[in-house]
Amino acid sequence: MLDIERIIQTGIPDIAPVYGGVRGRTISSHKQAYAWKTVVAAGLRQVIDLRKDYSADRYPELCRQYGVDYFHYPIDNDRETIAKMVEMFPTLCEKIDKGDFYIACAMGLHRTDIALCTYWVFYAADKGIAPPSIRGYRQEDGHNTNKILRVLNAFYQYMAERDGKEPMPIEVFKERKKMINNLSKK
Repeated sequence: MLDIERIIQTGIPDIAPVYGGVRGRTISSHKQAYAWKTVVAAGLRQVIDLRKDYSADRYPELCRQYGVDYFHYPIDNDRETIAKMVEMFPTLCEKIDKGDFYIACAMGLHRTDIALCTYWVFYAADKGIAPPSIRGYRQEDGHNTNKILRVLNAFYQYMAERDGKEPMPIEVFKERKKMINNLSKK
């Protein structure tokens, strides 16, 4: 079981609990290298990396070094990436459901919001799980949820085209998007 409080005490920027794991700034950065031993000792079992293109990154090697599972789930709204997201989505859901994870993009804010909202809209809401907190696309910080909604729309459309049917009734989808939009105001 992940000791979330211990991880929060590391002082990793933008760290926060989410769905039995944590989200925050990437721990592949040299600036967060100090935290690895503590995070692993706190029960980290898997890293979910949301960055699209970081070819010089050392995340997979750090995960191997510390005995942590590494899963790359790129986030973007171009068609090719949406196709990958849809294809890999069941694995993302399994990893989040297992808990003991660290999910992050570079800053742990924007793509992380998108991934967690996608998880909730297309999977967790049906299980009665509460929506995630919005941390990067908050209105009080001058942001809005437009990019989250664009990705959700592209994800929905791609699934509908691939499967020949809507992944959920459009009314349900709209209501869930409305909830995400309202979360950005809190």
